[in-house]
Amino acid sequence: MELIKLKVREHNSKGFNSTFITDKFIEACTKLDASIFESLIDEDQYFEEKNKYEFLSFLKAQFDNAKKIGLDKTIVGYGTCGMCEIGCRTHEFFGADGKMRFAYLIRSKDGEVKDIFNCNASSGWFK
Repeated sequence: MELIKLKVREHNSKGFNSTFITDKFIEACTKLDASIFESLIDEDQYFEEKNKYEFLSFLKAQFDNAKKIGLDKTIVGYGTCGMCEIGCRTHEFFGADGKMRFAYLIRSKDGEVKDIFNCNASSGWFK
């Protein structure tokens, strides 16, 4: 199980921009298009020893896998993390068949996005 964390640009992560970042990330996941979110990641930011482009490559691979099975979009729902951040809300992304394809936890504190990471223990995996 691989945990991939994303830290966003600090000047983009506060206030109104916090909501914007969250909305754009969710839009990228629902439209299966990593380019929607790319410009919000700092060039020299690392997440779990992965740089911006390695993270985007991972995200794109998730999206490509969804497309290979015939999805052109996903539907967002909510769950809770059962491992790393027990009880925290996750964003779960489902196909039209109701099967979950991937999930992310968006961690915010005091109105600021702190990080975003793939959640392999979101409650939707166990339904």
